[in-house]
Parts: sequence; structure tokens; C-alpha cells
Amino acid sequence: MSRRRHDRNPLGQGAARQRANRRTPHTSRPAPAESAAENPLISVLRPALRSDDPTAFWVAAAPLVTELADLQHHPEELPEGVDLLDTFIEINVAETTALLHMVAAMCPDEDLRSRAQVGLTARRQPMPPQVSGLVQASVPEAVAFSDGAGENLLVELVLPRGVRATLIAYIQWSPAPYVKDAFVVGESLEEITRKYREIMAGEGASLDEVLEAAGPADARARFRQALANTSADVEQSGDWEQWPMLRPFVEFVVGRMPEGGTGYDEDALYGGFSDVATLPVPEQPPWILEDGTDLVEEFTTSAHAVGLERGSALEDLVAYLMILLDASLGDPLGWDPELAEWILSEVLPRVPTLPEAAAAQIPSALPELVAWSLERKGEEPSVIARTLSAIAPLLDEFPARRADPRMRARRLEEQVDFALELEDPTALRLADLALRAGGSEVLAELETAPLPAEELALEQFPDDLRDLAAEIDTHLVEGVAALLEHHSGSADTDELLTACRRLLVRVAQLDDAVLRRKASTRNTAAAIVSIVARGNDLMGYPPAPLHEKDLHRAFDLRSSPSQRARTLMEAAALPHRFTGVALADPELLLGTARAELRRVRDVLQAE
Repeated sequence: MSRRRHDRNPLGQGAARQRANRRTPHTSRPAPAESAAENPLISVLRPALRSDDPTAFWVAAAPLVTELADLQHHPEELPEGVDLLDTFIEINVAETTALLHMVAAMCPDEDLRSRAQVGLTARRQPMPPQVSGLVQASVPEAVAFSDGAGENLLVELVLPRGVRATLIAYIQWSPAPYVKDAFVVGESLEEITRKYREIMAGEGASLDEVLEAAGPADARARFRQALANTSADVEQSGDWEQWPMLRPFVEFVVGRMPEGGTGYDEDALYGGFSDVATLPVPEQPPWILEDGTDLVEEFTTSAHAVGLERGSALEDLVAYLMILLDASLGDPLGWDPELAEWILSEVLPRVPTLPEAAAAQIPSALPELVAWSLERKGEEPSVIARTLSAIAPLLDEFPARRADPRMRARRLEEQVDFALELEDPTALRLADLALRAGGSEVLAELETAPLPAEELALEQFPDDLRDLAAEIDTHLVEGVAALLEHHSGSADTDELLTACRRLLVRVAQLDDAVLRRKASTRNTAAAIVSIVARGNDLMGYPPAPLHEKDLHRAFDLRSSPSQRARTLMEAAALPHRFTGVALADPELLLGTARAELRRVRDVLQAE
């Protein structure tokens, strides 16, 4: 069941041609063999189309379907007059014919699907059944088996002339069911389950004890639920060979399943409670010596700690640092210049489990702790001085480094990773809530009052960007009003505008170069509204009240501004979230969203 790696973006320079006039009937002409062979697209698709593996072309072409849809949403990223789909229509060879079959079957953009179908009417190349038979594919069977944290969901795809393949997806259950990985194998479901059975038997486990006949309708419901929680903005990871670029194919397969099934009962998947903000303390604390001496207490009552603010924050900090040193060197007092530099520059700025009150004491407490520790070990004064000298400039920089928005986003992401390691689903759900709110301590103190009505703070923009910002704001005002016109109960217009304007200001403050790039101001405004609406659960799959089509209509867009939204989220230093958008700031969250985060938090903490 090997999975093959393919280029994420095989589109190369020279693949584009001038856009054909869509008002003029277009007849594709056979491309000369030499020019087709030189096209980088053909070199990617040709071996896949000729492969004996029926899934090879699906895997090679699915990323192209994704890229086509993204570029359709953002024509400003292509040279003027260039249309990539017309390029494929103009190059009349078997490889582009097969690609047009893929676009016509599974592209998420209706316009591209229609144009591909028209383009196919002029094609005469014979196609293998895994290409020409896509529209006749069916899903007769589905099974699942769980590992406790999620489940493997397997569905069989049957095409004409005996072609069979199996789509295998791993659905992670926490913080909400989402597709963590997916790939397709050119073998029947029976053969795949046989191989899984052999693998698990070799590990002393039994597949039959956990195997469930899910049924195609239930599989569809589970996939739909998981895909709704899986952000379309997830980047390709080196850990996964086909996901998420295979997403158009996965959604196509899901669309071939019958409706009416039952999805996951999310309330039944979670239980227990763990405070993810607590420090990871080993069974035998390293600050307790064999004779019972408490090193934390000894330091906090020493002369070195006289000028420090006493209390639990200082004790938490000292305990954490002793755990860190003991784990690194086996000595809770074993400071040296190299270790101290690493801890200050790499560990402490991004550690998610250290309370902010403890982190605030690092510049003042760390040099005293280092000096006390080395004195207690009997080190020479020159060693102590050299160590303190090495960390002095890092201590000066530390508050700004830890407060940096991108470092803060990294801490929030690592808090989710840390919760995942705890193998406690409720801790993971709490970490996800903290990610959305901006941290565990922020989550604990969320207020629910609506955001006040605010005008765009143009003074926060560089002088040369103020006209551009005002133009974006005009589109925001018009677009938000149109968006909420038929959904008046979903959000308050002024409150949503305030959140959008604050996000635009944040982008300008953190990375104004993004606003200087060539892009439609209408597209930028729509992207900002999309980010804020998704981060507040206003837009997306049901039960969200707003949908992508509403955004298109409100801003008069042809397609979703997803690429521009990704660029703006990166500029705003928003943390990555597997299951959607995390605004990570109560100043960007509507009162209703903060109230819902509080409600879910209280339910989880009461369990």
C-alpha cells in the first residue's frame, strides 16, 4: 500500500497561453508533438496517464484541479490576458484531455467545470476507464476502524471495466472530527482490509475486533462533517504524500455516496478534564533532593531572591526551569552559557505551558537563579560571570521576543500540540478554544459585550497607504451591508465592520508590504470579511448562517478570495488551526462568538 509522492505544483513557466475569446466558438487543434513534449505540465501527467496503477493519474491531476480553482479565484496573480484552462484546451493531446475529464468531474468551480465539459466535446483521444469512467463511479461499500483518538475510514470506488480503488482517510476526532490524512490505493477494499489484517496480526492485534461496516451513507455523513472542520487553507506537509492536495478527489468520491447517513456524535467522543496551562511535573520533582531539601523553597528564601516578587508565579518559573535543566542535563542546577542561551532564545519565548505572570519575571529572576544555582554547586566566580554575561543581552530582548505576534501564534499552536501529547480529548478541545481566544488565560477571562462601532483608524496606516485603506474600507461597508441584508439576525453590521477594520489595521502594522502588492481592493475587502466571518463561526458549513455564495453575491465576486485570505492571515500572524480560522484575539471576536467559547469552556470544565 505504498503511496507515491508527486509535485505539489507541477505548473511551470511556459504552461500559460493567451486567453481565448469566450464569446467566440473555440475549436481545439492538435498540438505539435514537440511543443507538447516540452510543456512541463505534460511531463508530469504523461507517466501518470500511462501507469498501470489506476490511481496514479488521479493523484497527479488533483493538485492541478486545486491550482486551477485557486487561480480562477485570483486572476490578478496571472499575467493579464492569461487563462490556464484555455491553455489546456488549446493543447489538444491525451494528457490535457484526461485533465479536462478531471476538471469536469470534480473542480469546485462551476464555471471551470462547464468550460472543461465544452472543451471535451472536441476531443477524440481514447481514455482509460479510470479517466473516462469517473462520472460513472460508484461507492458500494465502506468500513472503519478506530485507534481511540480517531478512525480510519475506507471506501471502495468502482468504475467501468472492473477498475477498483480504495480511498483511505484518517479522521482525527479532537478537537472536532477533521481529515488529518487521506490517500487513494489502486486495490479493492477486500484486498486492503486483508493487508491491514495481516499488519495488525503481526503486531498482536485483531482488525476484526475493531472493524465496523460503516455503510456508504454513514461514510458520506462522517466525511462531510470532517471536511467541514478541515480548513481549505492547510498547506501541504512533508508528513502526508497526497493530502491535502487530493481534496478535490476526496470531495468527488464523497459526492458519489448516498445521502441520509449518520455522522459523528461529537459529544460522545470527548470526556475528562485536564488544565493545559499547568506545568508538566514529573513523578519525582527534580527540586526535591534525597534528603528532602526543596530547592525551589531554598532559592525563593535566599538572599538572591530578596528583590524578586514572591509568590506562586516565581515558584512556577523556578520549578519549570529546574525541570528543563534536569531533562536536558540530569542536573536541575546545571547552568552553563550555551544552555542558558538556548533556553532564553529558543525555549522560553515559545513555551505554551508557562503562565504569563511567571514569564514576566524571567528578566529579573533568571540571572539571580543562575547565580544562586552555580554558587550552590561551588562554581568559580569567573564561570558565574561568564554565564551571566552570555545571557545579559538575551534578557534585554526577551520581553519583546516573547511578545512578538508570530511568537505568540507559535505558542498557541504548540499549546495544541502539547495537549495532543496528553492523549486527553477534553484537554485538546480546551487548547483549541484557547487557540481561538488568544490563550488559556484570555479564555478564562473572556467578556461577552459586543464590539463597539468604530471607524477605520487611518492614522495607523503609512501615509502612502491611506487612500488604499480608505478604498478597501468603502468595499467593506458596502459588502458587509449586502452580506447581512438577507441574514439580519446573523450578526450586527457595525460590530462585524469593527472586527474587519481592526484586522485590516493589524495587517498594516505587522506587514504592510502585503497591502502594497498588486491586488483588487474589492478582493482584499472580501478576503478580510471571509477571515473574520469564519473566525467567528458566521461563515462555512451548517450551522453557520452565511455561506461562500453569500460572500460572492455581496462583493460581486466570481469565486472565493481564498488565496488573498491566506496571504492576509499570514501577514496578521494568525496561528494555524487544522479545523478552520483562529483569530486568536478577543478584539476580533464578536460578542456572540466569545459567549459561545465561554459556554463550551464551562461545559468542558464541568465534566
